[in-house]
Amino acid sequence: MKDENKSYRFFALLNMFNFAMAGLFFSPNLYQTYVFWEFAGIASYLLIGFEYEKPEKSLASKKVFLMNRIGDTALLGGIILCSYYMYTYAPAKSLATLSFVDMNTISTLVYVYSSKVLFCGICGLFILAGLVKSAQFLFYPWLQDAMEAKLPVSALLHSATLVAAGLFLTLRMFDFYSLAPIILKLIAVTGILTALVCSLCACAQKNPKKTLAYSTSAQFGLMFFALGIWNIKACVAYFAAHAFIKSMLFLALPRDDKKWDYTNFILFVIGGLSLSGLLFAGMLSKEMIALNLGNNGTLVFALISFLTAFYIMRIAVITADHNELEKRIPNFAETLMVIALLGLNIVFYIYLRQFDYKIAEPFWAALFGWICVYLLYINKGFKQIPVIYPLCYNGFYLDKFYMNFCAKVYSGLAKLSDIIDRRVFGEYRPLIWLAKTGVNTFNFIETKIVNGGVNLVTKLARGLSKLDLRAQNGNIQRYNAYAFIIITLIITCLIMLYLTIVSFLGGI
Repeated sequence: MKDENKSYRFFALLNMFNFAMAGLFFSPNLYQTYVFWEFAGIASYLLIGFEYEKPEKSLASKKVFLMNRIGDTALLGGIILCSYYMYTYAPAKSLATLSFVDMNTISTLVYVYSSKVLFCGICGLFILAGLVKSAQFLFYPWLQDAMEAKLPVSALLHSATLVAAGLFLTLRMFDFYSLAPIILKLIAVTGILTALVCSLCACAQKNPKKTLAYSTSAQFGLMFFALGIWNIKACVAYFAAHAFIKSMLFLALPRDDKKWDYTNFILFVIGGLSLSGLLFAGMLSKEMIALNLGNNGTLVFALISFLTAFYIMRIAVITADHNELEKRIPNFAETLMVIALLGLNIVFYIYLRQFDYKIAEPFWAALFGWICVYLLYINKGFKQIPVIYPLCYNGFYLDKFYMNFCAKVYSGLAKLSDIIDRRVFGEYRPLIWLAKTGVNTFNFIETKIVNGGVNLVTKLARGLSKLDLRAQNGNIQRYNAYAFIIITLIITCLIMLYLTIVSFLGGI
């Protein structure tokens, strides 16, 4: 960033984003979580569109922001519904704040007082928020647009912050999902489907940042899969390991078209081995996920491990060929940060060794993937399969579907609404007459009745004031006469009231 003219704005936005993520992490209840959730979305939008004078970056930031609005709206809907049930039925009104400490009680009460369909709908809203933010199936295209940001932002968004917010929310709301097994199955299926689809898409990419973007969606898909099969320990372990590995991979990439030094290339390969499940924390956390999956689950997981190893090794050799390798002294500050992340990866590996694991089929599948890439590379055997390659390269055309079909449908609905507003409601005479009649009626009520009543009260008050003014003339004899008349009237009224009561009681 040393050549950037407005680096101060960049670092201000970066710190704002870090503040939003810290607030999201430390929020004690869902309401504060939502505030910082939105704050993080705004900060990411500004960071991705930092170079707003470039049309492609400006468009990418808008697409990211708009797609994330789907999840934001779903999260707000879930919060409002839960808070309503707590305020209406909970024994303590304080539960309406939806504190995470009381989430077990809250989920139980919502489950009891709502129907099964409505409870699953509330869970679905929270799940939708998590899936959108973590760029899972049907929503992963926004993460590719986020690649338009500068490399430090990409490393931050794709490792342990923005995309991690979705999984973090899902983990915190697990008390809800544990009461609905169908929701957990949905999480598991969506996760494994995302991992498979995004791994295939990553295998067809030539841009290293896009490859790592698809990889992020795929790896978070594995975490959602682990969460859906109740393997929370493995989910959290891979959650932390992925943060170290993915940020390390991003920071080890060469800048734009600059040459790649051997140090960063080796560090990238080590990080790739760990992400593939062959080294350090990545290996142990993946082996923890692979425990007790059954034959079908193990087969799919092994296939994903093979694809992960394939696209990581493939992008390493393609980038090395494109940017060329050179023997030079690397930037000390940049390399130190990458080595520090590698150190954290190793330390976390040492910590994970206390848990049960075994070298299973995914390890050998990943090793076979690296061997296949090496053999294809030395024999120049990379081929573009006619149908599968364009499908995977274009992300199964999901982004084009959104940009072409969904955008055109929305534009058509907007034009239709405009025509109805101008041509139907604006020119239909009975409707105009009815609207004018309503306006005239309300105008009559306001001017004649409401304002007339106010004016009448004002005139009565003025008349009484004038009478009172005449009465207060300073003549003591008149004051005595007024007092005598008033006292006489009061005594007369009391006598009549007394006689009425006596006659009524006598009749009874």
